[in-house]
Amino acid sequence: MSNLEIDNYIKEVTENVNRIMEEEINGYTKELYEASKYLIRTGGKRLRPSVLVSSLDIVGGERLRGYYGGAAVEVLHTFTLIHDDIMDQDTFRRGVPTVHVKYGIPMAILAGDLLHAEAFRLLNIASKGLESERVHKIFDMFSSAIIMISEGQAMDMSFENRWDVTEKEYLEMIKRKTAYLFAASSGLGALLGGGKDKEVNSLFNYGINMGISFQIIDDILGLTANEKELGKPVFSDIREGKKTILVIKTLSEAPEDERKIVLQNLGNKNSSREE
Repeated sequence: MSNLEIDNYIKEVTENVNRIMEEEINGYTKELYEASKYLIRTGGKRLRPSVLVSSLDIVGGERLRGYYGGAAVEVLHTFTLIHDDIMDQDTFRRGVPTVHVKYGIPMAILAGDLLHAEAFRLLNIASKGLESERVHKIFDMFSSAIIMISEGQAMDMSFENRWDVTEKEYLEMIKRKTAYLFAASSGLGALLGGGKDKEVNSLFNYGINMGISFQIIDDILGLTANEKELGKPVFSDIREGKKTILVIKTLSEAPEDERKIVLQNLGNKNSSREE
């Protein structure tokens, strides 16, 4: 596939997944549903749905199942972002105020809870007509992803109060918090598409490696990209005391004067870019 073909593929997936999310996520309480779809409507790369649909295509599955499955993982991803932003006290996401800043913390929590439920409902639609054992595997993988993401977030938060986080611990954290949803997306695509166990396992493991790579690159961009590209303040990871791979490497290998600069700014909410 050329870069143009990849871009067109992601665009097609994005258009179909966006349409499903817009049509399906509706209900009686207007403000709740507006808050729930607020972050979805701001864009995003739709990487996880694209991974799911590509895995489904590899095993020869039905595209509509893939689009509904893609909507399920994107809705789940959005739910985690809303709650993460509350926990991290982030004020911007994708270049706009975060959900809790715009709608308040109570409504943002409810929006996340609603999306959590909607994700399962969308996955149920994607799974209709499949044999019961396959459906069991689908929902087991999806539920396991939520558990792993929760564990990863807990690890990430605990690291903020530690100065001795190792590279091994960091990799285990991002495997849970980020990579497992990529893996689940890839594995779910194979399951929804009727893939064999060997295909499902191979695509799941591919997703793990993709997710780890994605998070390492994202950590680097958090210090090197501009705010417009990043969609949130540059160096926010430093201000929040996040133990990214760059921080861990600096604290363990950099000269003492450079370590002091990092330590002075790590977790300092008022730290400037120049510092």
